Amino acid sequence: MAYQIFETADGQRTALYAQGNSIFSCRLPFLKGMTPKELRTDYLAHLDAVLFRDAVCFVYENLEHQAVIDSLGGSPARILLADIPDGYRFESLQLTVRENGLYLFYQICGKGEKAGLYVCMPYRENVWGTVFEGPEGSWRAETVRTKEGERLLCLDRRTGRLRLYDWTGEADFTERPMMEEAEHRRRTEALEAVWREEKAGWQREKRAWQEEKAGWQREKCAWQQEKEERMIQCRKEYENRVERLRAEYEGKLSRCREGYELQLGQAKKQYDELARTAVKLQQIGRKWRDKYFGRIEEKA
Repeated sequence: MAYQIFETADGQRTALYAQGNSIFSCRLPFLKGMTPKELRTDYLAHLDAVLFRDAVCFVYENLEHQAVIDSLGGSPARILLADIPDGYRFESLQLTVRENGLYLFYQICGKGEKAGLYVCMPYRENVWGTVFEGPEGSWRAETVRTKEGERLLCLDRRTGRLRLYDWTGEADFTERPMMEEAEHRRRTEALEAVWREEKAGWQREKRAWQEEKAGWQREKCAWQQEKEERMIQCRKEYENRVERLRAEYEGKLSRCREGYELQLGQAKKQYDELARTAVKLQQIGRKWRDKYFGRIEEKA
């Protein structure tokens, strides 16, 4: 079987497992140099263990086909079930803790016979009971706490069948009828009808949401188109404005150039007139000089 790990109140962790015909235990963490402790050497099958009163208790079937209970707390091993008739065997052994008591659920069956489920208290010799007899299968029992009290749920590990019992007293079990197939079918159909109706409602909501989403998409597309058109219009207006400003600037520049050229022409004309006037004055000055200064020199 696989490892079973238990932790006691002092925080100590212990692993319990079977290998071959031996049962071993070891402390955790398992450090280098440590060796597992061999507890029993007559193991055959059906090892199960629980933590009871802060001690690890375990049960198993030995090589002589006896159910043996032992613990790691120092209590001696005890043979619980022996003298099984030839042809019979243990189907399962399971320990369960309920309140302050330790219970052993076990199955004994013969070849071709149906196996029932039985219970006893290993540390109380006068407590024996029968959960049920007859149904085939390998049953596992689990305690279930409800508002009405404590119950025992039995599961067939082979077929998955369930049986439910009220657990009163120490070993008194009363079966509670499970839901009949017709009632189960009726409730299943009712649940399926409710589920189909809810599914139809979800689908309607989904379609409405999809239509609303499609409307949002259309509005988004229209807004995108309007945005692009406005961008194109703004770009055209900007280009027209730039072109108009360029034309105005070029017109002003042309007028300024024409005015400058006109002023330059007038200045040149005035300069030429002044130059001609200066030449004339020079000529007149020479004439006067020749006329008057020449006579003075002759007289002298």
